[in-house]
Amino acid sequence: MKQNCVKCKNSIQIISCHGCQQIFCTEHVREHREELSQRIDHIIEEYHQFEDEFNKDDLIQPYISRINQWEHESIRKIQRTAERARNDLNKILDRMKVHLKSSVDKITQNIQSNRQSKDFTEINLKDWMKQLRHLQHIQKTSLTEDIIDDSRSSIPLIKIIDTKQAFTSDGFEPLPQEKFDGVVGKIDFSSDHRFAKCTGNNWNGSTICGKNLYVSGIHTIRFHINKMGIQNPFFGIKSTLHEPNPWNRTTPFAYGWWKIPWTYEEIKNKKNEKPNEDTTIKTGDDMTLTINCTNNEIELENHRTNQYTFERIPYEKCPFPWKFAIVLYSPGDSISIVS
Repeated sequence: MKQNCVKCKNSIQIISCHGCQQIFCTEHVREHREELSQRIDHIIEEYHQFEDEFNKDDLIQPYISRINQWEHESIRKIQRTAERARNDLNKILDRMKVHLKSSVDKITQNIQSNRQSKDFTEINLKDWMKQLRHLQHIQKTSLTEDIIDDSRSSIPLIKIIDTKQAFTSDGFEPLPQEKFDGVVGKIDFSSDHRFAKCTGNNWNGSTICGKNLYVSGIHTIRFHINKMGIQNPFFGIKSTLHEPNPWNRTTPFAYGWWKIPWTYEEIKNKKNEKPNEDTTIKTGDDMTLTINCTNNEIELENHRTNQYTFERIPYEKCPFPWKFAIVLYSPGDSISIVS
């Protein structure tokens, strides 16, 4: 079957473009290549514009503003928490920039190389545009409303939730629901391993660990104290590289608290109360343990008393991976994982 140029219908010296599958004469094939050259210039320009977009500081400005608003409303705790939240957010943004820039540089280099060798067709152009749209989607969906958690207390302590611990086109693998797991001592679990009960005396209490391993990001676990005897439970973390002994407060392998210490301001406010009165932890309290692998810190909050404390963990003494560690001391003591 006779084939003609799609532009002039000439059937002499015709060439087939294997990209668009159209037929051109020698004159119009040059025009076709020029059109493709213009389109590739446009794609390169779009990549440059996209690179400028994700390097702009106003990308995170709405989230910074929200943090600043909370800062003015929560004077008592704001300085420490707001600074930590800003740093975490900027680390996430920086990681996103590194990934996006690496991808953009690699693709634009490929485009330039193909352009110089004139080895490209409509198929290549479509692929490059598809890759650009995919990177734009990653940029637009990396920072979402749920990245900021401001629901943890009556005066909310906001923080940055790093749901995408690595910016990759393949997404991320979230941690499974936390459960009680390892035991040293005498402990019984419910069938779903979300409830634990001490069943006997142990010289230094019975230690329960979580199932998940924590090596990066920021994670919160909320506990409910179903029953507590004469001794407060221990809340903290342990390095999985060593066996902990939380009863020994100087152990380098486990860090945490048997009670939340009073701050200086709280001591001043409590000066008219009985000095031996301990309202730190009681049966029925909800306690939130925050494991901050990004800053090598752990935090503990009592939601009834609004007491809060944190501790920076020396990595060389308590290396990753971490697990949470709970110690129940008296028979009948019990605790549940709420969320």
